[in-house]
Amino acid sequence: MRHPLRVVGLLTLVTLAAIAAFTLFGCGTRQSMVTAPSDPAGTMVAKNALSGAMAAQNRATPGLLRISGVIGSGTSIDDNGRPVIVVYAERAGAIGIPSEIEGIATRTVVTGPVTAYARPGGGTLQMGTSTGNDNECASGTLGCVVVKGGVDYFLSNNHVFARENAASNGERIDAPGRYDGKPRCAQTAQCANLSQFVTISFSANNTVDAAIARPISGLNYSSMSAGGYDPTSNVVAPSVGLAVKKTGRTSGLTHGTIQAINVTIQVQYSSGQIATFVSQIQVPATFIRSGDSGSLMVTETNADPVGLCFAGGSGASFANPIGPVLSAFGATVK
Repeated sequence: MRHPLRVVGLLTLVTLAAIAAFTLFGCGTRQSMVTAPSDPAGTMVAKNALSGAMAAQNRATPGLLRISGVIGSGTSIDDNGRPVIVVYAERAGAIGIPSEIEGIATRTVVTGPVTAYARPGGGTLQMGTSTGNDNECASGTLGCVVVKGGVDYFLSNNHVFARENAASNGERIDAPGRYDGKPRCAQTAQCANLSQFVTISFSANNTVDAAIARPISGLNYSSMSAGGYDPTSNVVAPSVGLAVKKTGRTSGLTHGTIQAINVTIQVQYSSGQIATFVSQIQVPATFIRSGDSGSLMVTETNADPVGLCFAGGSGASFANPIGPVLSAFGATVK
């Protein structure tokens, strides 16, 4: 995980969405939490009802974001399986939030400031442990091992491996990240070299905050997570109520359920610039903390990949859908 990034934002869910303005902590020490519905899967909601709610949410979002204290929106379901529009507020008491939108009830979630998480992990190097770029004192999380063209790479966030677009391919990647060095910021052992990253745009929409690094020759590593499970290569699309888990540098193994999907969110990075992310996943705030950026979200039962964690706040956490992440690199989870 890295040092905290701030996210200010707006979410738009494609199947179920949640929007929040928050500070991001990419793969480093950052904190972000969101509470999942009390009924994890509950009642199946008709796809047309959800689609209608999301369309209404998308139409209402620009107006909602003009309300003081509102930082995002999303689509979810209530305890009875009915669609609801989620309004994310940075603080309690925001005035002017409607009780319903186009006949669909709203639910307000107070997220607090949302930040990107990034900062610290011999033996065999396991996934879900500390990593970072050698050119900064920060730490995030090694998400998983992916395969591209028959070659292994480590997956994490851009803001963990690539210093928020500032890095060049070939730069040294360490494990643990230097924030976890002893003394703090001391140089730590090299584990890889930066190979490729998706540039974060601060003027257009983003879907992923991701980068890959190629392990150095002779490194002893495992695709097994420090949480005790080995991710499969079977990608699963996010859905509201889906039970998931992750292993990260700061909070270790945590469990939760997806609370919203198709989220649009504005994220503030350490540079102070704001990036808008679309089609994101929202999970409970307790799911990741600062430094967990880059951790891989998998299904609770089979450890099938679902998302790449990257940001959060006191009221919610967020992840990129893993499908677009892997597609960006032409890779598969090992």
